[in-house]
Amino acid sequence: MVPLFFTLFLGVFSKRLTRLNNDEPLEIGPNYKTLWFTEQLDHINRDPGTINIRVLFSQGSPTAPLFVYTGNEGPITQFYQMTGWLVGTLGPQYNASVAFIEHRYYGESIPSPFSWKYLSTDQVLWDFADIIQQLKPSNSTPVIVFGGSYGGMLAAYFRVKYPQFVDGAIASSAPVLMPQDVNGTSYARISTNDYFNVERDCEGNIHNGFLILDNFIDRPLTYTALENIFNPCQSIQEQGDVLALEDFITGAFQDMSQLDYPYPANVGGLLPGFPVNVSCSIMSQFSQNENMWQALMGFAQINNLVYNWTGNLTCFDIYGGEGSGLDPWTYQTCTELIFPLGQYGLPNDMYPVRPWNYQQWAKMCQGLFGVQPRPDWAPINYGMGTFDVNVTLASASNIVFSYGTLDPWGGGCIQEPINDQTTVIGIKGGAHHLDLRTPNPRDPQSVIYARSREVAMINQWIGQAMEKFARY
Repeated sequence: MVPLFFTLFLGVFSKRLTRLNNDEPLEIGPNYKTLWFTEQLDHINRDPGTINIRVLFSQGSPTAPLFVYTGNEGPITQFYQMTGWLVGTLGPQYNASVAFIEHRYYGESIPSPFSWKYLSTDQVLWDFADIIQQLKPSNSTPVIVFGGSYGGMLAAYFRVKYPQFVDGAIASSAPVLMPQDVNGTSYARISTNDYFNVERDCEGNIHNGFLILDNFIDRPLTYTALENIFNPCQSIQEQGDVLALEDFITGAFQDMSQLDYPYPANVGGLLPGFPVNVSCSIMSQFSQNENMWQALMGFAQINNLVYNWTGNLTCFDIYGGEGSGLDPWTYQTCTELIFPLGQYGLPNDMYPVRPWNYQQWAKMCQGLFGVQPRPDWAPINYGMGTFDVNVTLASASNIVFSYGTLDPWGGGCIQEPINDQTTVIGIKGGAHHLDLRTPNPRDPQSVIYARSREVAMINQWIGQAMEKFARY
């Protein structure tokens, strides 16, 4: 059995959220309450039915702005926890009302009876627009939307499609241009560079470990030893099981490059500060004697660091509990949102070779859902993707696109100015949407500067909104 590779937007990071038993309670602030909004199941064709959308809401001053987080592919509580800059800094600083709106089909915002038919970004943006209109204290209330990763894409899409409802958007680590990387080389390449830049031999040590596993694929006599080192929940009995083990280990390394924050971070599981540096130290220690079993033991220790931080797991599900693949995010990547993610080995990257194959992906989508991907959907509908954004987004305004230089998703982020009405901020040494996280004394100066520029833009947008309303 060959595993589906990268069926989730956040790669193995998203799968890691389901592997770990995170027993910590959700720390939702006492000033936040859970609201439910009944939305049309089909805003576009008016098919019958409704869906209840969950919102975490904090009421601010009626004369202050409304800040909205555009929810991603998961429970909205997760994104509340990962967006401390909005919760703990910006909201109080502006005495703003703050809303975290859950994305339909995720968390607790699930339609009943269930049908995939009404899962689309257009339907989601309608939800956001309608809920925002109900939450606004007055018609003159400025509205600023925030989002990270896919949520950042939605924040940008929202400003493009509904400028009458939103005065500005902070789109952090939003890989809106990922479809332009038709061979899917950028994610693995940037991740590899993260390790190379920490320690020159680190990339080679990791690559050699994967070469050892590649050599074992056709050697069944080594399978028992692999089980003893990596302790998978599934027996390693065939080539596909070794490939799944490789992908599981790949996920650990790519997880750390995406979450390479300068301080310990609990994002579905606790990672140390600068986890890429830590993993390079581990690989250096276990690669000193050029012993192949020692190198694999280094891999195993890194697996424990990422997947078993509590020490409670007795084995590792190397297939990630993916089951049939019938999950909302796979459906979205099978319809509107195409994210080519491939691995090609050296010289592009240090990972096992897994080329991106659009035809295979389309065939899988047809088998799972009876649908075909639409690569041109985002470029046509939102002006972002495979077309020239300098043309398609020529009239875009009041959007900040930020990206971190350490973030593997940065390869799909806008990194060059589009026009004088949008802002692009590169965060040197920044991992995945670092600017939205709770400010920390260990933050690099680059993200402190990025936040100051974002605040300046927010102030400008609020001023523009108030000026516009005063004219009428």
